[in-house]
Amino acid sequence: MQTATFNGVKYEVDICGPLDGLCNSPRGSSSIIRICTDLEKCKGLETAIHESLHACFWAKTEEKVSQTAKDVARFLWRLGFRKV
Repeated sequence: MQTATFNGVKYEVDICGPLDGLCNSPRGSSSIIRICTDLEKCKGLETAIHESLHACFWAKTEEKVSQTAKDVARFLWRLGFRKV
Protein backbone atom coordinates (compact mmCIF):
# COMPACT_ATOMS: atom_id res chain seq x y z
CA MET A 1 0.00 0.00 0.00
CA GLN A 2 1.22 3.50 -0.79
CA THR A 3 1.70 6.14 1.90
CA ALA A 4 1.86 9.93 1.96
CA THR A 5 2.79 12.33 4.77
CA PHE A 6 0.87 15.58 5.35
CA ASN A 7 1.67 17.94 8.24
CA GLY A 8 3.79 15.24 9.84
CA VAL A 9 1.03 12.59 9.78
CA LYS A 10 1.64 9.47 7.69
CA TYR A 11 -1.47 8.36 5.78
CA GLU A 12 -2.08 5.05 4.07
CA VAL A 13 -3.35 5.76 0.54
CA ASP A 14 -6.02 3.42 -0.81
CA ILE A 15 -7.08 3.99 -4.41
CA CYS A 16 -10.48 2.27 -4.71
CA GLY A 17 -13.99 2.20 -3.29
CA PRO A 18 -17.57 3.42 -3.80
CA LEU A 19 -17.00 7.15 -2.97
CA ASP A 20 -15.03 9.80 -4.83
CA GLY A 21 -12.68 9.95 -1.86
CA LEU A 22 -12.27 10.06 1.89
CA CYS A 23 -9.73 11.37 4.39
CA ASN A 24 -10.13 10.42 8.02
CA SER A 25 -9.05 12.53 10.98
CA PRO A 26 -5.31 12.94 11.55
CA ARG A 27 -6.05 12.37 15.24
CA GLY A 28 -7.42 8.86 14.68
CA SER A 29 -5.65 5.60 15.35
CA SER A 30 -5.02 5.07 11.64
CA SER A 31 -4.80 7.80 9.02
CA ILE A 32 -6.15 6.79 5.63
CA ILE A 33 -6.83 8.63 2.38
CA ARG A 34 -9.07 6.82 -0.12
CA ILE A 35 -9.22 7.95 -3.73
CA CYS A 36 -11.96 6.17 -5.62
CA THR A 37 -12.09 7.94 -8.97
CA ASP A 38 -10.11 7.41 -12.16
CA LEU A 39 -6.82 9.25 -11.67
CA GLU A 40 -6.39 9.58 -15.43
CA LYS A 41 -9.32 12.04 -15.53
CA CYS A 42 -9.62 15.57 -14.18
CA LYS A 43 -12.12 14.41 -11.52
CA GLY A 44 -9.51 11.99 -10.17
CA LEU A 45 -6.92 14.76 -9.96
CA GLU A 46 -9.45 16.97 -8.18
CA THR A 47 -10.31 14.18 -5.72
CA ALA A 48 -6.64 13.53 -4.93
CA ILE A 49 -6.09 17.24 -4.29
CA HIS A 50 -9.32 17.48 -2.26
CA GLU A 51 -8.40 14.64 0.08
CA SER A 52 -4.81 15.85 0.51
CA LEU A 53 -6.17 19.30 1.43
CA HIS A 54 -8.31 17.66 4.12
CA ALA A 55 -5.15 15.99 5.43
CA CYS A 56 -3.29 19.32 5.51
CA PHE A 57 -6.15 21.50 6.75
CA TRP A 58 -8.52 19.22 8.67
CA ALA A 59 -10.44 22.12 10.28
CA LYS A 60 -11.34 23.80 6.96
CA THR A 61 -14.92 23.52 5.78
CA GLU A 62 -15.93 21.09 3.05
CA GLU A 63 -16.99 24.07 0.93
CA LYS A 64 -13.56 25.72 1.17
CA VAL A 65 -11.68 22.47 0.50
CA SER A 66 -13.95 21.64 -2.47
CA GLN A 67 -13.56 25.02 -4.13
CA THR A 68 -9.79 25.09 -3.62
CA ALA A 69 -9.38 21.53 -4.96
CA LYS A 70 -11.53 22.34 -7.99
CA ASP A 71 -9.52 25.48 -8.79
CA VAL A 72 -6.12 23.80 -8.34
CA ALA A 73 -7.16 20.71 -10.34
CA ARG A 74 -8.43 22.84 -13.22
CA PHE A 75 -5.18 24.85 -13.20
CA LEU A 76 -2.95 21.75 -13.14
CA TRP A 77 -5.07 19.98 -15.77
CA ARG A 78 -4.69 22.96 -18.12
CA LEU A 79 -0.92 22.82 -17.57
CA GLY A 80 -1.00 19.20 -18.72
CA PHE A 81 -0.66 17.27 -15.46
CA ARG A 82 -1.89 13.71 -15.96
CA LYS A 83 -1.38 10.30 -14.37
CA VAL A 84 0.67 8.19 -16.72
